[in-house]
Amino acid sequence: MASFPKLRFTTTWFISLYFQTKGIGIENIPKSGPFVVVSNHASFLDPYLIGYTSTEREVGFMAKEELFKFPIFGAIIKYCGAFPVKRGSRDAEAIQQFHDFLHSGKPLVIFAEGTRTMSGELQPAKKGVGMLLYNAKVPVIPAYIHGTFQCWPKGKLLPRPGHTSVCYGPALNLDDLYREKADKSTYRKIADRLMEEIAKLRPTNFK
Repeated sequence: MASFPKLRFTTTWFISLYFQTKGIGIENIPKSGPFVVVSNHASFLDPYLIGYTSTEREVGFMAKEELFKFPIFGAIIKYCGAFPVKRGSRDAEAIQQFHDFLHSGKPLVIFAEGTRTMSGELQPAKKGVGMLLYNAKVPVIPAYIHGTFQCWPKGKLLPRPGHTSVCYGPALNLDDLYREKADKSTYRKIADRLMEEIAKLRPTNFK
């Protein structure tokens, strides 16, 4: 069970002071029913900041299984509704958990690029994300997380203070792609569309 509301309540002061996090476009987050937030990924902070800013809903998310091997961090992300995924393989159990989570009426977060960026730039989405969405056919909310790469990039031991934000866009219309044949080409088109929409949410003064 995702527990972001409890975690949000106990850490609001820290996030407000240390990362000055803002949620933009939160009116685009559905107030009921299942949906998937699809976002860029730049930092360990990203899952928490999405949970922190999506104040109306409890969200779960998929995380690489290696993260669960760290006793403290693994316990925290599990507490927040994460479940492990084996990267580089077709993890049937994780795929089933993905669909079960949505069928229960809960929203999920997917980081389309599959791993944190090393440069701060957007990376191509994994076509497996396209496959998951093609089969789920639930509302898809694009999101762009800004500032977490500067606060806690990959390779740094500890975060530093800064300004962060999560910008949520309107639900995407993917019906034209859902009508196409279920194959790798279609999944790639969906994945590419996702990154195009995520890129549109970047702050205008960010390059």
